Amino acid sequence: MIYSSKADIVPFLKGLVQSLQPYSQSNEVQISFSTGIKRQVVLYQPFLLSQSLVQLICNVINLLPPKSKIEIRLLYSADNQNLEIEIENSSINLIRVNEVKSQTNYSFSGYPLSNGTIYKMVLSLHNHNFSTDPIAQTNTSGNNLPQFYAEIQKRLHSHFTKAEKHLATLEQFRPKDAAFMQRINTLIKVNLENDSFDTDALCKAMSLSRTQLFRRLKTLIRQAPAKYIKIMRLQRAKELLETTDMTVSEVVFKTGFQTLSHFTNIFQKQYGILPSVFRRSNNSATNE
Repeated sequence: MIYSSKADIVPFLKGLVQSLQPYSQSNEVQISFSTGIKRQVVLYQPFLLSQSLVQLICNVINLLPPKSKIEIRLLYSADNQNLEIEIENSSINLIRVNEVKSQTNYSFSGYPLSNGTIYKMVLSLHNHNFSTDPIAQTNTSGNNLPQFYAEIQKRLHSHFTKAEKHLATLEQFRPKDAAFMQRINTLIKVNLENDSFDTDALCKAMSLSRTQLFRRLKTLIRQAPAKYIKIMRLQRAKELLETTDMTVSEVVFKTGFQTLSHFTNIFQKQYGILPSVFRRSNNSATNE
């Protein structure tokens, strides 16, 4: 059971921000707490409030570039009827990144800045006024990393294990098709760093016309050759981001993508997360 507490919230917030210092420093993000309020007793749920703040702040930390700053502030509302907790970053406008506020028990409002974002949460000074999400409560995690990273990991793992299972099924029931796909996979893998290796190059290596290759792959995996090459590149990129200390730029070079911006766009479009964020989340989890 989760209990409410009527207590001074100032030392609570100071301690929470202090506890996040090692995590923010590991991501080269500076985090601070400021308030002009010396003492303020308010009714709140410490467990849910700390969970929500850690969730949101960690989400912001992971999305910011190195040398960024986050300031957490506690202040009274204009009418002095509420307390407001503000989380401001002065690096990137994150207002369109819905994951920032995902799975937080307390509700936050986001406001864009020219080069940043402010997330604001309101606590009533007179009533027990908070918003909780029962689904979020059942999906929270015991560590400091945002839960949505675990969901992203699950989604990525599911995507790639499906391809492996498909090949295993072909090997069991259609060995000739399995051998064909294995050759396709090998040719793509050995040419991953070659950014000019495309459908035409694959056709030439397989001694097939574009039409023949297209029909064969569409029958076996329901994908066009160009898309399959892209997915193979993305799979290798994902593996490098997950298992090595390579930067995103180094991974782009190793997997044959022509530009960093192109790679970032298609990685995010395919999996719903920036490659830099995916890399940081894995590095942070490894260092736990």
